[in-house]
Amino acid sequence: MSGAGGTRTVRCTAAFIGGLLLAGGLAACAYEDGVDPQPTPAKRTHRPAPTVPAKDKDVLSVEARNFAELHQRLAKAPGSVLLADAGPADGPGVGFSKAATVLAAGPHTVSAACVGASQAQIVLSQDGAGTEPLSLVFDCSGVQTRVVQLQRGYVSAHLTRQDPTGAWTGAVAGIKITVP
Repeated sequence: MSGAGGTRTVRCTAAFIGGLLLAGGLAACAYEDGVDPQPTPAKRTHRPAPTVPAKDKDVLSVEARNFAELHQRLAKAPGSVLLADAGPADGPGVGFSKAATVLAAGPHTVSAACVGASQAQIVLSQDGAGTEPLSLVFDCSGVQTRVVQLQRGYVSAHLTRQDPTGAWTGAVAGIKITVP
């Protein structure tokens, strides 16, 4: 293969193999465009979601009657309603939390009631108003009414559970804040 045709074949073959090696090497290179690489998704766990115990049908019917009585009690609160809410006072899914915007500072009437328990506690708070939260602990014999001074801004009401380990009885509690 010392002739002119043999050297040419060797050169072509060497150039072809060199081109293949160069193409393979370039294919392994990454192009950087200044953009950060995308993060890989977090590993998912396959734990089941927490469950809430099923509600007993008999207690649910007691709770429904208690809600009807509670709404009748709170319906008598005079004035324009700023905030109104009610919720279970015991059992699964206890409590409520609701907020409203006070447009004009001044006196507001707070009416609170509960049915099916001996007492309940509702906490009123105004963030950023410089006031301490107001805790209303009241008995369930009737509607408790107080006049409170509210500042402009948000006011929130939270029903808290008195006995976290107590039985579910269908007790309910509610609040209505009105502007005279």
